[in-house]
Amino acid sequence: MRGLVFRRLLSTLFGAALIASTIVALPASAATTGSWTVYQPHGTITSDGGDAITYFSNASTPSNGQITRTLLLVQPYYNGRVAETVDFCYQEPGTTIDYKCTGAFDLNSSLGLWVYTFSGLDPRGTITVKHTLHGGTYPTSSGSQDRVTVNYEY
Repeated sequence: MRGLVFRRLLSTLFGAALIASTIVALPASAATTGSWTVYQPHGTITSDGGDAITYFSNASTPSNGQITRTLLLVQPYYNGRVAETVDFCYQEPGTTIDYKCTGAFDLNSSLGLWVYTFSGLDPRGTITVKHTLHGGTYPTSSGSQDRVTVNYEY
């Protein structure tokens, strides 16, 4: 009788420990995902070697979010330029200082690029796109626009 009681007690204890460790190992809940997309027209570039910076943001995203990836779709200027480069930067919410950047990428035609450099950062921040031109005629402004899509979890 004592042996049976002892086995049931062990079974209950080890069974509870096994269940408890299983419960602890399970995630509390799955992350919710969201995204925002902003289109902005190109700015005017006034001189050879000059640049134009465009700002992309959406402050209405959740405050507890984290960027998972960023899609950048950029269009070139058509002023007869010899070279064009594009840089992408992230500015934290409420600041105008570049926190993290990637580029410069040579731009010969339209460019679509998934960027993971900003992953883990606050989706309420600002993404900047800077076009720098060499050669061609100035001032110049294209009728094109760039697009930024930020995917995030919260």
